[in-house]
Amino acid sequence: MIWMFTFGALGTVVATFLGALFTKLISKTRKEIFNFFQNFSVGAIIALLFLELIVESISHFQNGINNEFLGALYSLLIVFTAGALFFTVHELLHKISHHHDHDHDDDEECVDHAHSTEVFNEKSLLLASIIFLVAISVHNIPEGLSLGISFIHTEESIPMHGIIMSIILFIHNFLIGFSMCNSFLSSKRNFKTSLALTVLSSLPAYLLAIIGYFISTISINEIFIAVMFSISSGSLLYVLIIELLPQVFKEYKSKYSFLYILIGILLCGTLIFLHVH
Repeated sequence: MIWMFTFGALGTVVATFLGALFTKLISKTRKEIFNFFQNFSVGAIIALLFLELIVESISHFQNGINNEFLGALYSLLIVFTAGALFFTVHELLHKISHHHDHDHDDDEECVDHAHSTEVFNEKSLLLASIIFLVAISVHNIPEGLSLGISFIHTEESIPMHGIIMSIILFIHNFLIGFSMCNSFLSSKRNFKTSLALTVLSSLPAYLLAIIGYFISTISINEIFIAVMFSISSGSLLYVLIIELLPQVFKEYKSKYSFLYILIGILLCGTLIFLHVH
């Protein structure tokens, strides 16, 4: 039990806290170093989204209803619905925040507001950060369950599978903590508030790891886990396309941006592959 509590905390809360803290430290160094970690974390999120979240969502749905086609269809429908819902909320906030005296001029001038960080206002960035917070929190529910279960399903005195998974999650959550805290800082939140909100997102993973550890002998509902993965995928897809990628190529623009993103995809993708296999 002590292994799970120690390494479970290391891979979730501690990792996220250190990632958020690193945002404060890196902001005082050269801009190119900051650009690297910002773009790298976006690449890691891309890998997480397309190599783990969506794949896991489809897999759990297929197992839950014993139908490969319908499982994939239901999963993608929820992903699309969640993404569209968050986009709709974003557009409503955009209209409220950008009232102009001339409606026609407003349509012409603000057509790219949802896609350009050059005209992002504080409310828009804060909304994206909150959605990011919710998305990661939801994602951490099945992640936490899996982490807790990995510690109990072993006959070894030292649960190596759980420890390895904790180490992988540590690297992943470190990057997530860095990216999320930076997102809150971009929306003009102070560092203490950004740090607190970021660490808050990691709590579901640790709490569910504890719960998963104690209920691991009970069958977990596949459909519930699939829905959690799907909602998380849709919300992260919105944040990635509407907020993070425009931010990378405009606000954090670098001639090496694509290379940094690619490195993030390759490294995080490798970690996911090692986790799965």
